[in-house]
Amino acid sequence: MPNFLVRLRENHEAVGFFAVEDLEELAFWVDEVCDPSVCEFAEIGSGSIIWEGKARRVPDPDHDWDRETRPMLDIVGEHDLGGTWANALFDDDLEFTPLDGMMLFMPKPANEA
Repeated sequence: MPNFLVRLRENHEAVGFFAVEDLEELAFWVDEVCDPSVCEFAEIGSGSIIWEGKARRVPDPDHDWDRETRPMLDIVGEHDLGGTWANALFDDDLEFTPLDGMMLFMPKPANEA
């Protein structure tokens, strides 16, 4: 499964890391965060989110989990990135491609159909 780093085209602000099957799915998940048409992506290698030291049980039946609680990763414990995901944050040689051409999957509004 490919992994992608996505950022805003205008100011290069990070949007997120995404592990998805294809570019249409990438556009779908980016749309959960922001407008994909203003983003660009770079394919990166494998990586991980790791919890260093003590971390909460997952799932933890003694904790009232709320999907809206943020930052979710902080609730589990102190964490870091591993593999090429960490390296991607500092790699000046990554080639980014605009995501706006990958939005074919998105349904058009009823008045445009």
